[in-house]
Amino acid sequence: MFGIILFISGQEIIFAVLIALLLFGSKEIPKLARTFGKGMKEFRKATEDIKREFENSTPDVMEDFKEIKKNLSKDVNEIKQNLTKDASEISRNLKKDVNDIRQNLTKDANEINKNLAKETDKVKKGVKKDLDIS
Repeated sequence: MFGIILFISGQEIIFAVLIALLLFGSKEIPKLARTFGKGMKEFRKATEDIKREFENSTPDVMEDFKEIKKNLSKDVNEIKQNLTKDASEISRNLKKDVNDIRQNLTKDANEINKNLAKETDKVKKGVKKDLDIS
């Protein structure tokens, strides 16, 4: 287990310790270890502070997101209602216009039919008159 720490083999750890002994001497290594330990302690403390700050601010952020979602939902529902209302009004107007056009076309077609019937009767009477004279 000692040789697997941070994917460094046992030989590499021994080599690093020997280099440290040569560079700093046996009197300085305990001081370096204490300094390293204090640094790690400060690093852990800073990490915990950041983690705690994040956890404390998360509910505020979630509350802001919920409020934004609520406002967006309200706006979307208003737009939906307005579009539905406008679509219904357009539909009613189109149906009214179609009915008006249908009534006018029916009226015009009936008038044309009556006029054709009159003209046909005139032509029949004229042809009959021409036949009676001959």
